[in-house]
Amino acid sequence: MFSIKIFVIFHLFQTILSQGDSYDTSCTCTQTSSTGSFCWAWKCRTDQVTKCFSSDATVEIMTTKQRKSMKHLNIGDQILVDINNQNQPIYESVYAFIHASSNGIYDYLKITIDNNFEQPLIISSNHLIYCFNQTKPIFAGYLKIGDQLQMISKNGTKQSGSIIDIRLIKSQGFYAPLTLSGKLVVDGIVVSNYAVVANHQLAHFVMQPYRWWIYFIKSSSYSENIHWYCQVLYNLVEHINKWLFSIELYDGSIIVSNI
Repeated sequence: MFSIKIFVIFHLFQTILSQGDSYDTSCTCTQTSSTGSFCWAWKCRTDQVTKCFSSDATVEIMTTKQRKSMKHLNIGDQILVDINNQNQPIYESVYAFIHASSNGIYDYLKITIDNNFEQPLIISSNHLIYCFNQTKPIFAGYLKIGDQLQMISKNGTKQSGSIIDIRLIKSQGFYAPLTLSGKLVVDGIVVSNYAVVANHQLAHFVMQPYRWWIYFIKSSSYSENIHWYCQVLYNLVEHINKWLFSIELYDGSIIVSNI
């Protein structure tokens, strides 16, 4: 058993070094093969800094029906956010970014979906994502192989997509676009606007004053720093958790099939 642990630790360092990456996330092997020659599953813990989506994540633009990467997305762009019960696409304007930057390399999850016509979803582990036939999203870091996500098919219908691989990767930049419904479709998968706080409806409700501010003041711009209003809300939630009642926050845990 000791030799297996040594091998797993050695394999972990070899994997990271071979990719030339230095992860902010620490991982331990939770399941090895019968021979102990490789690891089947990793349990990781990551920092809880919100990054949301990388520069190369894509959304569909209403005017062209083409994909546009996050690094080229603009405030005011009409993007696909969901499909309604009549299988009609719903588009909404990006009214702001919580934060955005094309600089830096950060830890993300690379989630591959069976039969997904898009590229794999690159998302931060603390971001909320919708499982199929579920109205409440969960943290991406809590997803497991075999879980079903809400996927938009080539013909524009919503269907289930089974997760076949979850990997820890490095990717450039971070972007957190906001829409009026609090949803958007990234790389063909329906996701929330929000992260860190488990309750999507609560997060969307408390963001209403910020939406009013944008609507009436017409003030919105890009910034690498999380908007002060969002930061105040997060600090408030931490105090509520400490002194009043519990609001579920992301705990930093991830289950991945490879790193």
